[in-house]
Amino acid sequence: MSYLTDPKFQDQCDAIIQGNVDLIDIDEQFKESYLDIIERFYTLFDSIYQYNVEINEFVSRVRENYYIDFSIETIIQEKEGKRLLIEAYYNYGVMLILLDRLIPAIARERMMVCYVRYKIAFGTENTAQVAKLLKNTGLISNPGDCSTRNQRLPVKYPIDYFNRFNVDRPLVENLINALKDDDVYNQLAAYPNPSHRSVALANQAQIIFILLAFCPRVLESENAKMREISDKHFPDNFVIQIYQGHLVDVT
Repeated sequence: MSYLTDPKFQDQCDAIIQGNVDLIDIDEQFKESYLDIIERFYTLFDSIYQYNVEINEFVSRVRENYYIDFSIETIIQEKEGKRLLIEAYYNYGVMLILLDRLIPAIARERMMVCYVRYKIAFGTENTAQVAKLLKNTGLISNPGDCSTRNQRLPVKYPIDYFNRFNVDRPLVENLINALKDDDVYNQLAAYPNPSHRSVALANQAQIIFILLAFCPRVLESENAKMREISDKHFPDNFVIQIYQGHLVDVT
């Protein structure tokens, strides 16, 4: 990402290309052949960033009493409202993980540089934030492998990655507490056998795994709460599906 953050390096790269006829031809051919694909990928990257912005704006408006009939507390007290807030943050976390798993960092960064060069010439505040989102996390994985078996995970992954942008941590902690204490999706009634409890709460397990990465204090310091979460959601279930075939080994 040095091209986006260092104007001198940007000028050097552009000067090298403009000073060589062959490189100019290659650059033009590449732009003509792949600009549409690059634009589609940038739209994807920007949409993930905008998703986080819009969640934060919505929560901020609720806290400022923009919606007269609603507050964070009343929304969490309602089953559907609680589920929607939980799933909003869960979906954001899943987007981040799939982005990092399926599009290697070097490809993300190069597509970002190409988009800036070909479309807007100079980075804007928005492109700077998108570039921050796409920055290498240190994850080494095979994009074709949906499990964590062959991945090399960096220290504190995905906590540092998830916290590149602010989320409303007090709210996420409240949602984690709701998942810890309740059967949010009313599945226990369908699985009355105690030995099937982990099956009944499998959906909550994958959600709480994602939400915990937004709250490192809970994950790293609150041992009693983590013991409750572990005993309830992971008593005998250590490989969870976070999204349609994408697995995580929590051991």
